[in-house]
Amino acid sequence: MATPEEIRGHYIKVNGTRTFYDELGEGQPIVCIHTAGASSLEYQYILPLFAKAGFHAYALDLPGHSRSYPVKWKQHRSIHEHAEFVHAFVQALGLVKPVIIGCSIGGDITLDYAAHHWREMAAGVPMEGCARTPTFPLPSERMLPAWAPGWQDQMERAAIESLNRKCSAAKIEELRWQHRNAQVSAVGDLEAWAKHDVRAKLKSVACPMLVIRGEDDFWVPRELVEETGQLLKKGEVMHLKNIGHYPMFEDPKLICDLVTRFCHKHGVL
Repeated sequence: MATPEEIRGHYIKVNGTRTFYDELGEGQPIVCIHTAGASSLEYQYILPLFAKAGFHAYALDLPGHSRSYPVKWKQHRSIHEHAEFVHAFVQALGLVKPVIIGCSIGGDITLDYAAHHWREMAAGVPMEGCARTPTFPLPSERMLPAWAPGWQDQMERAAIESLNRKCSAAKIEELRWQHRNAQVSAVGDLEAWAKHDVRAKLKSVACPMLVIRGEDDFWVPRELVEETGQLLKKGEVMHLKNIGHYPMFEDPKLICDLVTRFCHKHGVL
């Protein structure tokens, strides 16, 4: 089986900006979208599993995150901006009917992507995302470090404290480091999260959608996930025990197995 060391990193121009992505495998394309202020590193453990399962896996750094430059040097401030960028990324690579999977803002992005481009998707897997996510205060005043010198520490703590209760010390430290470059980009991400609402558009989505929530995730209430599933024609909802806000990072094998079975069920793989 492939390992994280075999993941291939690339750059591509998307909407005029230099964009980084990781890639591994052959077969059904699956595009992976990271959480607020983070990067494709969150998917390094699951990409080899996806490749073994028959997916051609891609995980990009959203604009302004890690190795991707922002578009026109401004961070995105809405989920829809991010979703349209991911769609442009898919088009730039010439991917046909990919599975779109994302976590946190990536889950919201997956739902927005489906709301506008479901005919071009094989399936969607929003994790720790909902049709609406009014669970974080607008953080715009924290844009400048001088206004909120504790913002970086808050970002790290918001990440690691929403992992599952049994998460290893090694993964806690790893995730902390993944969020240490998030000062500017995370402001736009979390503002987008707080304003996100695609309830009116989800009723038209006809591709299969698997909505995943970790029961240890305090950012995503059960009732908002259930509401999201009820809006989708082919929606399934799963609440996972001993999983927090980062399912693909906390238990990559479990998530790969769930996604693989879901895709087999719907004739995607």
